[in-house]
Amino acid sequence: MGRKAQKGTAPPKATRERRPARRLQGVDPRVLAGQLYELHARAERGGDQGYLERWPGDGETHGVLLFAQAHAGRLAGEAHQQATLLRITLAEWLRQQADPLQLRALDDARGVGVRWDQVALALQYIGADGEPNPSSAFNRHASLKVAVHGEPEDRRQPHVARIIEARVVREELERRERERTEDARYPAMDAAARALLAHFQAGEILSDPDDNFWWDELVEVVDDRRDATERANLVVYVRGAVHETHAYARRTGQEPTTTAPAAAALEVASALVDPGGAST
Repeated sequence: MGRKAQKGTAPPKATRERRPARRLQGVDPRVLAGQLYELHARAERGGDQGYLERWPGDGETHGVLLFAQAHAGRLAGEAHQQATLLRITLAEWLRQQADPLQLRALDDARGVGVRWDQVALALQYIGADGEPNPSSAFNRHASLKVAVHGEPEDRRQPHVARIIEARVVREELERRERERTEDARYPAMDAAARALLAHFQAGEILSDPDDNFWWDELVEVVDDRRDATERANLVVYVRGAVHETHAYARRTGQEPTTTAPAAAALEVASALVDPGGAST
């Protein structure tokens, strides 16, 4: 008699402590609302007339959900199933939009001296003794930090909030340092960008006639650098144009430039965007 097949060991159930923060990806609520509308429009053509005149508009997500819930019974079969799934996704999208708004409200409240027991009252976190529960309000604030600022692998738990706070601070410091570095070399980057464009527009720098994305972008932004962030980002466009030209030159076996001054301008720009690196 053969051995009984052993049952595979089921993976451990995701507990509250293990469960990662979830975020919807690639959801456009207007598109989903439009799909809901079409389901109801088909139902209206086959039965009740006129009720879609009260449709709130695709951009009114909360109103769309209320309308779709109130008129769910007008749908049948597969259309009814599709509509319920669309409502689930829309409701989840709407809930996730509320998280950063509530977090900002809590931050603002604490910033102006509102106590945790007052926050608990606003959230109606009331204990069995009828008193507000400030620790629940504190935990809500902490979990919102994880939900809003955390990564998908982060656990949505209050004790992780300190890690998230430290990460946000670190990333902000790194961003400011990058901006300071790029802002300091902005004059050189600006000069390199303008030299590149002069030679490009003179037809002395090779480009793909079917794909000039980065060159077109560089033309648009070079005269529109108004603050430190925008000045720091100029390197992105210069790098893109330089890489685009070198990549096309490699694909076609051509030289990236047709004149010595253009070659010099391209070399200067390459050194700025890839300091210490090899030719792109």
